[in-house]
Amino acid sequence: MVDANRPGRAPAGRDDELRRLAARLSPGAPGHGSVIKGSVIKGSVIVVRGQAGIGKTSLLDAALAALTDTVVFRGAGAPDDGAAASRELLAELSRAGVRASDPDDFAAWYEDFADWAGGRSAIVFAVDDVQWCDEPTVRWLSLLARHSTRLPVRMILVRSAADGSEGAAERLADLESWYGTEVLDLGPLPAEAVAALAREAVGSEPGEAFVRHCVEQSGGNPLLLREMLDELGKVASGIAPVAGSAAGAALIHSLFAGVPDYARKVATAIAVLGGQDLSLVARLAKVPARTAGTAVELLRSQHILAAEGFSFRHDPVRDGLLDALEPAELGRWRRTAAILLSDAAGSPEEVAEHLLELAELDSWMVDLLRDAASCACDRGAPWDALRYLRPAAAARPSDGGLAVQLAETVALLEPDSGFDLLRRALELQQDPVDRARAAVKLGRAALVARRCGTAVTVLDRVLTVLGGEMDQQLRGHLEGLLCLVGIEDRDSLAKLDTRIQPRNSGGPETVVDARHLAVCAVVAALDGTRPREAAEWAMRAIRGYTPTTDDSAVSSAVLALLLTDEVDVARDELTRAIELVPAQRSEYLAFRGLLGHWCGDLATAAADAGQAYALSRRAEGRTGGVVPRIALATVAAQQGDTSKAMKLLREADSPQLWDHTVMRPWFQLVDARVHWAAGDREAALKLFHLCGESLADVGIANPLLAPWWFEAACLLADEGRFEAAADLAAEGAEPAVRWGTPRAIGMAKLATAVSTRGPGRIGLIEEATAVLAGSPARLEEALAEFHLGRALVDAGDTAAARTHLRRCVELSLRTGDRFLLRRAQRTAAGAGIPSEVTPLASLSPAERHIARLAGRGVSNRVIAERLFVTVRTIETHLTSVYRKLRITGRAELAVVLGHTDDRPAVLEGVR
Repeated sequence: MVDANRPGRAPAGRDDELRRLAARLSPGAPGHGSVIKGSVIKGSVIVVRGQAGIGKTSLLDAALAALTDTVVFRGAGAPDDGAAASRELLAELSRAGVRASDPDDFAAWYEDFADWAGGRSAIVFAVDDVQWCDEPTVRWLSLLARHSTRLPVRMILVRSAADGSEGAAERLADLESWYGTEVLDLGPLPAEAVAALAREAVGSEPGEAFVRHCVEQSGGNPLLLREMLDELGKVASGIAPVAGSAAGAALIHSLFAGVPDYARKVATAIAVLGGQDLSLVARLAKVPARTAGTAVELLRSQHILAAEGFSFRHDPVRDGLLDALEPAELGRWRRTAAILLSDAAGSPEEVAEHLLELAELDSWMVDLLRDAASCACDRGAPWDALRYLRPAAAARPSDGGLAVQLAETVALLEPDSGFDLLRRALELQQDPVDRARAAVKLGRAALVARRCGTAVTVLDRVLTVLGGEMDQQLRGHLEGLLCLVGIEDRDSLAKLDTRIQPRNSGGPETVVDARHLAVCAVVAALDGTRPREAAEWAMRAIRGYTPTTDDSAVSSAVLALLLTDEVDVARDELTRAIELVPAQRSEYLAFRGLLGHWCGDLATAAADAGQAYALSRRAEGRTGGVVPRIALATVAAQQGDTSKAMKLLREADSPQLWDHTVMRPWFQLVDARVHWAAGDREAALKLFHLCGESLADVGIANPLLAPWWFEAACLLADEGRFEAAADLAAEGAEPAVRWGTPRAIGMAKLATAVSTRGPGRIGLIEEATAVLAGSPARLEEALAEFHLGRALVDAGDTAAARTHLRRCVELSLRTGDRFLLRRAQRTAAGAGIPSEVTPLASLSPAERHIARLAGRGVSNRVIAERLFVTVRTIETHLTSVYRKLRITGRAELAVVLGHTDDRPAVLEGVR
């Protein structure tokens, strides 16, 4: 047997990979704890990936064998023992002289290891089959890599791309994406390497056709090539020139020479059926079951089949058997196999794979393909569903139900194309009820594809034409969806005046359709007149639908809850939608990010909006990715990152945005904030007024949806233009007081206060501050504290000002509002007021306690034991701490705390 990956020798065709590993692993290579101009050179982990049999282990053997002056610790993962690798590594470390410590206490262990490693020139940790390692082992390896950047330590991890324990990919993703990791993907062997191995097998120079045949049949996989050369034996060089299917035929002829005809039939049946029980194989091959069993044993003895089960030793043999059949004959085999599997109650998808190979489909086959498509969608594989539906639709072009199913499936992958197909499918529906149900599906697709204007016209026409032919429940469903779609399109609102109000004589209290309730809620909220009713209807709406079957009411219900400050219910509903509606995850994450901003939790908001943006870049969701971009820009602007916010706003500026009822004015509001933060106040004022005009154009009267009047009044007052500020404050205060939530009343009072001059100004701001403190409006509360502190500074009462500016800084740190924080710092500096706020002020009490312990060097395990919680809980809290303090780990935490968190930090500009 020719061993393509024989240990102790360089693997054939892997010279470039070996040189690359040698350059990274050798003593003195970049990354071995080297320091240039005070900075550590990164890049201490190498991950070698590839399919089974591609030569990963042999490459590792050769790379390690070539090392000199290097201490190597090697372990390997095991399928049935996730901790095997860590035990092997720790045992070797102990034998090498590293003092044994509790491996769960990484800090203590690493201190001992660092002392030992300091006098070595090079250390390499090698782990084979790392995909089998459990979570603690992967975490230990990750910690070791991250902490060892100043030590002469390198790590090489070998993983298979195909197998691994459950969750292996997620566990390794963090380590593979680390900036210090380099990934080396092993591809197939080049033709030159295949020729070299073939030369060794035959003992002479092989012919070009034979080498090409070996490349095609093995796919450049060394293990498969080795087995193929062994099975074919010493093939003479200069094989007759063949190509294409003839090469596969040559392989089959060689393997099946001398094999009885019945055995070849059984092999063909196995090739057609795949791994099935013996009785089905016998029936397809048309031989007795006992004869089929004899044939299987014979095929195993000839190394054609695997030692167990009904699979071939390698796929080229299976493919060669199928290629040897004439198309018509193969079609008969496939048809018979489909019938046998269907009769044996095989899964629809299993049967469908055989039907896809047929040129003509019977009626029952089309129905079965539709069932297979439904199964594929249920398991989250719409691409497979399309494979089944396309030939089915070609066989029945006039089937309206099939056309709708195909269009719905396309919409999951390509919303715009799916919407067009649904419009065409709608015309195929003859039954009024079927036509109405197809229209409902079209409305849902419109929300995703951002074709709301077109959908409103189609849905309105369906309701007008079919009016009396639908039952009341279906009609209510369609009307509710029409209103939900229309609300999302600015130009359609005027068309819905007669439909947008409840048709029930008892009003919304008697409405049972969740979509219509959501419409009632959002209309009441946008009118700015009935907060209690809006909240009640929104809550009834979210209790009346299941997101997995229809999530069309989520956005409207959540918007109504947001405006009525029912933020906990809104957050829970968005979380449920994020979990249950993966197709719209990016949009719902973005909405939850906006909710976090609304409540002043900018750290969580940034995490949600950032994840939404990343998802939208891969698969655009509703509004074509506009919502994730605006959400992330909103948070970035509040955190003081104006360049990032401006870039995101430019990305969001699109036709989809300008057709959107709600997001267009919010976009203009955020754009104004960015210009204000950048110092362009006149442009900011123009954009604030433009936002107000956009709201008026579509009849939105709620003063909180995009409170341009409030921010413009604050800006004008900041410039000393009090009369203009008072006009805007009065314009917004009346509807705010009418809306009546604590947030609205507090903002109205604050806008009035900041635009007032004279001795009464401080008292008015104090009233606004007290009201906002009782609302979820943390950002506005911090702003009120700032204005109160600044007013007291102007009045000469620096002692009282100090208290309120300190409170403003505390709230700004806790919320993450860097823009306001800088304003407070400048005001305090100008008045000579030092800050007494510690870096921990932005943290929750639990986070603050854990941060203190971690900053003093206490391990996660010890902290967990002290607090009677799990280590995972401590890790979660520390992750939140790092995010809020904008640091990356414990080392920076100790620096931020200055080893004594009781010492106050000095505000910027204060000396």
